Formats: sequence, C-alpha cells, structure tokens
Amino acid sequence: MATGESIRIEASSRPHAASLQSVLDGYSTQLVREGKSWQVELAGDGLSTQLLELLRVLGAWLETEQLDSLRIHFDERSYTLLRPTDGQPLDSNAVLLARIAQLETALRSRIVIEQAKGILAALLEATPDECFEALRREARNSRTNLHELAAQIVRTRSAPWLG
Repeated sequence: MATGESIRIEASSRPHAASLQSVLDGYSTQLVREGKSWQVELAGDGLSTQLLELLRVLGAWLETEQLDSLRIHFDERSYTLLRPTDGQPLDSNAVLLARIAQLETALRSRIVIEQAKGILAALLEATPDECFEALRREARNSRTNLHELAAQIVRTRSAPWLG
C-alpha cells in the first residue's frame, strides 16, 4: 500500500468487500479482516481531493447492492453513508462538512500544541520533541486533555507542573 492518507470502508461480508473493491478499481485498495467484519482500505496521496467522486461511487454501489448504508472511517472518525432514496442523488455534503469540521478542529488543536511546545522550549531549554513528550506526559499524569493543557500553557506562558 502507498503511504499517505487512508480511508477504510466497512463491508457486511467478504463478497460485499470484494464487490466494493472491484468498483474502486481506480484506487489503491486492500481487503482487511477486522474481527468478524471485512473492510476495504484505500490508501495513497490525495484521497481528500477525490472524496466527492469516491462518495458518488460508494452511493452508486449501495444502490446496486441494495444495501441501506455503509461505514466510512477516516482516522479515528467514522461516518455512516446512507443509500440514496426515492431516486434522489446521494447527499455527500453532510459527510464532507463533517470531515472539514474534523480537519479544522485538528488544525486549530495542532497550532495551539505547537505554540505550547515553543513556550516550553524556551522555559525548559529543550528541543521541541522533548517538549512535546513533556506535554504528553503531564497531560497523562494530570488526566488533562492535551489540547486543554497546551491552551493553558499558551494563556499563562508557563508550565503548571514546573511550579
């Protein structure tokens, strides 16, 4: 499999997974057994730019297979794609908007974490990697969300555990 982005699509059975894999012939795919279920994993660079077309293909496949829905996994997030009804085209906007919101949240969180690493680097005279490990360790020890701890460091310009 190529490195880069990864999307996993659940299939209800191995035959459905094989059928799904066959309609995704333009993508780099692999069948994966996950517990008792099967998944088709798509991997490669630029999958996000092809998302609208991918959703169209998946909607058509649901219609052909007469399945009600399927689950799509992006990293730790998953979405249910419903089969189009009453001859209406697939409304992929909900999936796309949810994915955009997820990416925007991740970006905002990453920015705050990077800022906190910079502040810690100055306070501790350490490398950014060492500061990230210190930040993760303190978040775990204090049972605090990593993003919340980073935001506190950015607000106060100090590390609470350094006293």
